[in-house]
Amino acid sequence: MAKIFKNRSEVAYFDYKDFKNLQRYINVYGQIENRKKTGLSETQQRHLSVAIKRARHIALLPFIAS
Repeated sequence: MAKIFKNRSEVAYFDYKDFKNLQRYINVYGQIENRKKTGLSETQQRHLSVAIKRARHIALLPFIAS
């Protein structure tokens, strides 16, 4: 299982408007990748999920993959 980021310090802040960066954390089925795959800490993973959910609600990201 390969991690998306090798170094955890590469990501400082997740912005819901940066949907290109958030798409890296969504699999082909539209689900948010887990912590083992992303290599993020618990706090960073929570911020990531909130940012993805906000982007979905304003239609920047899809809820499901088509």
